Amino acid sequence: MKPLTCVLRFLASVCSIALLAAAAQPAAAQDRFPNQPIKIVVPYPAGGSTDLIARQFAEQLTREMGQTVIIDNRPGGGTNIGAEAVVKSKADGYTLLFGNNSQVLNPVFGPNPPFDLSALEAVSLVARVAFVVAANPKTPFNTGGELLAAAKASPGKISVSSAQLELYVELLNAKAGTSLLHIPYKGGAPATTDAISGQVDMVYALVPVLLPHIQAGKLKALAVTTGKRLGSLPDVPTLTELGVDYDVAIWYGLLAPAGTPKPVTDRIAAATQKIMSSPEMGQKIRAVGAESAWNKPEEFQAMLRKDLVFWQQVAKTMPHLVKK
Repeated sequence: MKPLTCVLRFLASVCSIALLAAAAQPAAAQDRFPNQPIKIVVPYPAGGSTDLIARQFAEQLTREMGQTVIIDNRPGGGTNIGAEAVVKSKADGYTLLFGNNSQVLNPVFGPNPPFDLSALEAVSLVARVAFVVAANPKTPFNTGGELLAAAKASPGKISVSSAQLELYVELLNAKAGTSLLHIPYKGGAPATTDAISGQVDMVYALVPVLLPHIQAGKLKALAVTTGKRLGSLPDVPTLTELGVDYDVAIWYGLLAPAGTPKPVTDRIAAATQKIMSSPEMGQKIRAVGAESAWNKPEEFQAMLRKDLVFWQQVAKTMPHLVKK
């Protein structure tokens, strides 16, 4: 065999080996995942209830994954700023979004995000947080049933404050056949303060916001908005129990850039299930008024599609709430 022919065959063999090695690298990288710190983008400021839950989760995920999990707060744009940062990140599982209902609501009601929901890959739920309707202790109604009766008897007379949660309050009015007078506030703190002082009759807010005031007797809880009662407020009935077809909560979940390899999302989802099903994490989450949650990526994706369809139908019946 001529020397030139031997050299060419040798080079061809080397190239083939190199190509096979290159093709194997993504799979090998997935097998080794994670081999560097993971960043979770929280689209809210530090110190709030969302940030608190995210940090508790990140601490446990660090232990489970064997790599440091960093929280990166990117508030603004109704969560769109933080979400867009994740969408533009490399789809390798090392940048995740600690998302919530806003990822479904914003495309329908605004502010409209500069990307499609399909640009995010569902990974797993982490927690659900219910809303609670709580009243000033001096109001004449002491149960959810008494509130609904009073609201129907006096349309537009019973006031309820919220941190700009008009969508949820109007949906409650529509489902319950009531006309609660909604008073929007810029934040949950002043909305709660005015309910405690009697400036408004009631407040509609997330459980973590109101739980300390309910426990201190400054507010009386009348109903929670989830289909099942809460571990943090076991004696408070759901609106469903009171005959209202209303099952609404804020969910928190992990989302990744579209195209993230399935073995990676499955690995994160499995770790999330292990964390959120542990008694230790369940106790921590309930202490702040939330409930643990988890699911598989495909189940979470199906939930997102179902939620999107639901809110699109709500928008058709309440077009004045669309503020794109």
